Amino acid sequence: MAINEREGLFSPCSEWIWLCGAPECNCYGQFQRSFRPAQAQERVKLHISVEGQYAAFVNGQYIPSAQYADFPDYKAVQTPDITPFLHRGENLLEIRVWYPGRDSSVCRREPPGLRFEIRQGNVLLCGSGGSCRARLLPGYIQGEVENITPQLGMTFRCHTPEPVLWEKAAVVQKEARLVKRPVKELLVKDCRKARIMTQGVFRMEAEGSIGERLQRAGLYYRELSGLAYNPGEYGRELPRPSGLHLKTEEKDGLFLALDLERMTSGYLALDITTPVPAEIEIGFGEHLQDLRVRTSVGARSFAAAYASGPERSRFVHYFRRLGCRYLQLFIHCREAVIYEAGLLEVQYPVDEAPVFACGSLLHTKIYETAKRTLHLCMHEHYEDCPWREQALYGFDSRNQMLCGYYAFGEFDYARENLRLLALSQREDGLLELCAPARVPVNIPSFSLAFIVALEEYCRYSGDLAFGEEMLETADKILDSLRGHIHNGTAFCYQEPGYWNFYEWNELLDGQPMEHESLLLPSADAGLQLFGLLALQRMAALYGYLGRNAGALIQECRALAEGLEAFWDEENGAYASFLRDNQRLQYAELIQALALYTKACPAQRRAELRQGLCEGRWLAATLSHSIFKYEALLEEPDIYGEAVFGQITERWGSMLFSGATAFWETDQGPEAFDGAGSLCHGWSGIPVYLYGAYLLGVKPEKPGRWRQEERVDCGVRRVSGILKSPQGYMEFGTKRK
Repeated sequence: MAINEREGLFSPCSEWIWLCGAPECNCYGQFQRSFRPAQAQERVKLHISVEGQYAAFVNGQYIPSAQYADFPDYKAVQTPDITPFLHRGENLLEIRVWYPGRDSSVCRREPPGLRFEIRQGNVLLCGSGGSCRARLLPGYIQGEVENITPQLGMTFRCHTPEPVLWEKAAVVQKEARLVKRPVKELLVKDCRKARIMTQGVFRMEAEGSIGERLQRAGLYYRELSGLAYNPGEYGRELPRPSGLHLKTEEKDGLFLALDLERMTSGYLALDITTPVPAEIEIGFGEHLQDLRVRTSVGARSFAAAYASGPERSRFVHYFRRLGCRYLQLFIHCREAVIYEAGLLEVQYPVDEAPVFACGSLLHTKIYETAKRTLHLCMHEHYEDCPWREQALYGFDSRNQMLCGYYAFGEFDYARENLRLLALSQREDGLLELCAPARVPVNIPSFSLAFIVALEEYCRYSGDLAFGEEMLETADKILDSLRGHIHNGTAFCYQEPGYWNFYEWNELLDGQPMEHESLLLPSADAGLQLFGLLALQRMAALYGYLGRNAGALIQECRALAEGLEAFWDEENGAYASFLRDNQRLQYAELIQALALYTKACPAQRRAELRQGLCEGRWLAATLSHSIFKYEALLEEPDIYGEAVFGQITERWGSMLFSGATAFWETDQGPEAFDGAGSLCHGWSGIPVYLYGAYLLGVKPEKPGRWRQEERVDCGVRRVSGILKSPQGYMEFGTKRK
């Protein structure tokens, strides 16, 4: 059937479909439709959109493609090319869909649905409708299962598949404004090979979630040679193609801990057979400091379950990426053959051309690891961390976008992150804590960070049309802020549902996160300064667009003057809070922001910078240290060497601890009672500091980068290639 190009991403010939009588949450569906390509030479493409996540197969071959995280009024359609997977005559399309059906930090609950078409040029070969075959996907446990984390939502459990009859798909009503997938398709790479770290037998000694069971299981070490028919050399990769044959007469079964050798994000892939149907429980994590993979931390359960059997069948869970370095397998059988166990690495395609090198091997390694940390946190959108949340936050992504301009020259991707955040705007003017999601708490300062990131995007990319498009969103955020400013002083959000968070430090962490009654009134220097920064960036954006920023500049002056209420002459610093006529806490973040926004009077700046350098106040955490370092680098001749010395000390200490990506906080895995992430996007800030200060490259006006005088911090032979809107820029500098 011929279709009109103007009919868009879907023609009227396809319909939204779903399963009859499907569970309301955690539903795995399977859909099939046969088709015949024409003899013409045009490429054949699959047009597809689902609520949730999908995996598509043509003639049994996986089509690398994933659903973009979206909203009903901005519903993405993927269009992968399936021509290489076709053969003459009849072909079979199979689509497997996972519908979470629950709000989390990575998605919001919307009515389920799948829609697809296969097109060859302007010819429609087939489309979704009531003639499609549909059924619940065999093997997966449907309905409620435990969460991995509240942010990620549910894990998966599989059992031995039982026959499930095919039925006709149900046509459903679903309203959606369709758009073409706005970012590039993800790359799915070969399985990341794993090395055996330790092995033995186990006894299950606890009830509860999978993670709790694995965390408390009794482990009994055994030499590999005592378990294996073909152990090979201990510590090597799993042998292929013959597999690793394991057998024991003890306990409840066999366990192995596997090392992927570096932090990785991807789809779990297992190829394991057992002589009888058996459950395999899988733990995944970032370290082995518990002498096992840490699978249970509070309410978090970093584990899943799969059923093996005597018939060999490779299993890949395409519906959710796992972020980890280590896997631990608990095979509930005393005999098994392991052919494969690891992750299919999933990456966002980036330009590898931007590079940085210098005479210091440590600085170069910090740059490379920071860049890889950023890349690990890039998929459909920027993520805070691959292991625990995979969520798009306003502040985290501000750091990531700014660093990404230097690491990858990636502007389109940043723009779409900003768009997703803007589409989440609530009635109170603030953005959802995560996008696209629905989260019960909100951090006001993260919405203000959106305005900062928006201005930086326009300045670095030169895309002022997008800045114009986002002005209404930014204005509504500022209106929310204005409602909390009284007589030039910003006061915290008191109502339930607001979390007055800034960074992971005492008081600045905004506890309690959730509260049912009004908080006590508190003048809040963090809100004052982030609000001032957002207003300043909005005024700059108005300037780029040729608008009158006079009113915004007046507001900036009023907030800068209002900051004086927080000044403590005796302590020579700004307090973080004013409560009951008392000044509370003196933090590096507040002093840094006072300098960064230039709200601090000129006569105080030298002493505040000296105090920041000496560490007189509560230290800024990794995420917000960017403000401290930029405040100090306003005097590069005085503080340049100290700043980059601190970078080698903080980020270098992670490398010396064996890090392959940079941590969420300086405390590493011990933060948050054992849930600290060892790969967190906001910690990629050395990439920006190296590019902007060691190389001295910044935009002099929107979309026009140039090299300024670089910081002389004792580092020799600094060079780099950056991808700017003008094209590739190559720099080679030497220490003066």
